[in-house]
Amino acid sequence: MELIWLGLIVIVALGAYIQTVTGFGFGLIVMGIGGALELLSIAELAFIASLLSLLNGLSGLYGGVWRQAHFKAMGVFLVTALPMVWFGLYLLDHLGANAINLLQGLLGITMILVCLSSLLRPEPRNEASPKWHFALCGGFAGVLSGLFSTAGPPISYLMYRQPVPLVVIRATLLSIFIALAGFRTTTMVVSGSVTSSMLIATVIGAPVVLGVTVLSRKYLINLIQPVLVKRMAMAMLILSGMGLLIRAFTSA
Repeated sequence: MELIWLGLIVIVALGAYIQTVTGFGFGLIVMGIGGALELLSIAELAFIASLLSLLNGLSGLYGGVWRQAHFKAMGVFLVTALPMVWFGLYLLDHLGANAINLLQGLLGITMILVCLSSLLRPEPRNEASPKWHFALCGGFAGVLSGLFSTAGPPISYLMYRQPVPLVVIRATLLSIFIALAGFRTTTMVVSGSVTSSMLIATVIGAPVVLGVTVLSRKYLINLIQPVLVKRMAMAMLILSGMGLLIRAFTSA
């Protein structure tokens, strides 16, 4: 059991570092590598990723950064995203109880698609995307948030296409991630779905996330080039996704 907690600490620390350097990846690292190594169940890893992402996001918005967020776009996105988080949680509970192999396969496919989508470099539009783009994106991201606590890829791609400053994009993304993580975590607590292992892992992981985030900002952010860190993260996620797919097929 001690090896499981040690593995989680290493993965959480790695995810916090990658998130600090590149602006993404914490939840994906925890879910992808933790799921491939089967340290905990997918439902438990998703809760841990969600709650610790909340802490990571709050630290990122500290100092008034949140004021830069695009609140109108956030509102349209969250109107459809939040209800779909419930649907994603329902799927997670149903598949986790009746079709664990399918759930592992879906996580593996999600990891691989996320990595492939990160290779796309969206060109900014000349004008803001219509509201229905944000609403549609919100529905898809909400399902991913409920299932795997990985809502980032859809909204990240859409936001980077908007003709707004980079600081607005980052503040908006962090604010959205906090809203979804907070909603998902609250829903699980209210429904009584939180287990003791989830709480233990979160208590252990919280100081790791905060400590690594602070150290990375002060001393480690320039240790390795962000582009190289991103490529390393993508390679790890692709391997993790392939491992999950292989396990899902061989166990079926």
